Amino acid sequence: MDAKKENEPWLLLIDSYNKPYAAEGSRKLVDMLIRLVDESFPVPGSKKHLVKQDVLSLWKELTSERSERKADYMGSPARLSAYLRYFMPWNVVKLASLLSAMELDIKEGSSIMDIGSGPLSLPIALWIAKAEYRALPLKLVCTDRVPKAMESGQSLLEAMALRNNQPLVWQIELKKDDFLYKTAKNEEKFDLVTAANVFNESFWRQKGSISERASQLAVNLGKKLKADGSALLIEPGDPRGGSMLAALREAVILGGGSIIAPCPHGQACPMPGSFLSSVYRKTDEEAYAKSAKPLTKMDRVVMAKGRSKAPWCHFSVDTTAAPKSLLDFSDKIGLPKDRLIASWLFFKPHSKAAINEEENRSVRLISDSFKLPDGGFGRYACSKAGYSLARGSLAELPSGTLAILNKDIPGLKAPKPGQASIQKDAKSGAIILRAFFRKL
Repeated sequence: MDAKKENEPWLLLIDSYNKPYAAEGSRKLVDMLIRLVDESFPVPGSKKHLVKQDVLSLWKELTSERSERKADYMGSPARLSAYLRYFMPWNVVKLASLLSAMELDIKEGSSIMDIGSGPLSLPIALWIAKAEYRALPLKLVCTDRVPKAMESGQSLLEAMALRNNQPLVWQIELKKDDFLYKTAKNEEKFDLVTAANVFNESFWRQKGSISERASQLAVNLGKKLKADGSALLIEPGDPRGGSMLAALREAVILGGGSIIAPCPHGQACPMPGSFLSSVYRKTDEEAYAKSAKPLTKMDRVVMAKGRSKAPWCHFSVDTTAAPKSLLDFSDKIGLPKDRLIASWLFFKPHSKAAINEEENRSVRLISDSFKLPDGGFGRYACSKAGYSLARGSLAELPSGTLAILNKDIPGLKAPKPGQASIQKDAKSGAIILRAFFRKL
């Protein structure tokens, strides 16, 4: 692109971008994990024909009505074996791909609490995704209802580290515990609290409005953290998970905390699923006025139109960390994976983030690419202006990418002379962001 066109006031260019990726060597390490499961938890020859049945049975249970599911479903040997062979490696693939691109601020001596750890899927994924953390003396406290599942995961992590010639230096403590919403006085505080596929179920069983439940969850997670501690929640990318995290996001912001990622701004969520932001509720004006503690007010943003159900924030996750052995096993039992989806939120409940000078120019790409009526392609995205539609080179970047543009998002300020006014997609109401790479 020539220099003259680069200076056109209407043109948006992509200054930089950070896209999700699978860390180097992750496919090999996941394959090693699968082989270690077979070696450490062998299935007797007389029962090998039951493995497929056990996996399918557990799959039906996990995808059934949540109210009918037992909380300790990994308590039986058959279910645990099925989980270790199919569900855990796929979870590790997804989690490792998400964690690879995250700046978690983990350093020597950091303490981490993993809630609902199961067979330590998230700690294992962290070890795979972040090679720079493997030699750090970290403390990990893992909690779950089923000790056997955690013990199995710990033995696999230790074996994988030894097999990779990197003996595990992390101090791992296993605790039988059901987090739910309980806290205790004088309990240990952590630098980071994590939870993968945990709260989406318990959240909806609590009493109160979605805002009240989210506020209580934010408070209780905050009690586990140091003053500058962070929390990372990763949930299935379904409407329930997206709605829960949208509500939690708002509770954190209104409570004086801050969102680190994936949100590129701190305004109302333009993709909240079934959650309705407080800025769209008239009754909340009185709450702001009467509150003894000043609350942070949020600005309204452009929302999706023409839909009976609001979109929710969820991402397609890179699957390149999945080894052939996992793909073949999945095909063999009739549960192939063609894509992985997740909703996630990384935040600080107690502290405000530093001022982000790039916030007005930031775009988080959300959806898969889709064809538009004019023959081009687009992706739905999130920006400070709200619900957005990425076009041009911006739409070529994968789901989950954070892109920084050369100018402020259209719609945040009145257009300057010669600058194009805001354009919206006729169907969705999304702000059209047509941006290009500098070198075409």
